[in-house]
Amino acid sequence: MNPRKTLKSARTRHKLIATAERLFAAHGIDAVSLNRIARDAMQRNASVIQYHFGTKEALIAAIFEPRLEQANQRRLELLAGIDTGNRAEGLRKLAEAMVLPMAEHLNQEGGSNYLRFARQVYSNPRLEMFDLIRGHHNSGMRDARWVAQEILSDLSMTVVRHRLDLVTNLIFHSFADRETMRAAGKRTGVAGMETDEFIADLIAMIVSALDAPVPDRQPEKKGTAATSSRRAASTRPASA
Repeated sequence: MNPRKTLKSARTRHKLIATAERLFAAHGIDAVSLNRIARDAMQRNASVIQYHFGTKEALIAAIFEPRLEQANQRRLELLAGIDTGNRAEGLRKLAEAMVLPMAEHLNQEGGSNYLRFARQVYSNPRLEMFDLIRGHHNSGMRDARWVAQEILSDLSMTVVRHRLDLVTNLIFHSFADRETMRAAGKRTGVAGMETDEFIADLIAMIVSALDAPVPDRQPEKKGTAATSSRRAASTRPASA
């Protein structure tokens, strides 16, 4: 193939990815058409995205690819050597392995767009983010789940997975909310926190969430038989 043509194709592909990432971050996945991306990327051919990627889902996967490769390698490095027998230190290092690879996007070109884009994909009910990236640099996330189960071996697998899902949700939304506010020029609340302070606080919250005590029983729902019995008992006169 002609080297010049290959270089031009690579540049076009890169421009489409960067444009799509920016638009998806700002407007959401479903609100941005492939034609809109092509126009904003200054491409005259309306079918340029279908040519380079095929579908919107394939374009989304292409946006993730380079970011995930770097983040996955960093996560694996942070997970290596965690002493799962040391609960306090292990949970702190696990939380760092979940947060820091995301935080490092803040120092990269387009990183703010990426963090907001990732949240848009994660929150989209039509898409399953982890299906889109399955088999593509997600070994760090799988290892993090295993490490969590080893550290929290006194908890059921169901509880551990539930807590990991909750803190994953917290991570995506915390970074994206902060970047959305800062992109709008706001510097109050979380958007006004220094980056190091924000990251340290997020890690501390994740450790606390993962290590929270398990309730002895489920809270009773309003109107249950047990609640009714207590109410009845409270209205009866005390025994002599």
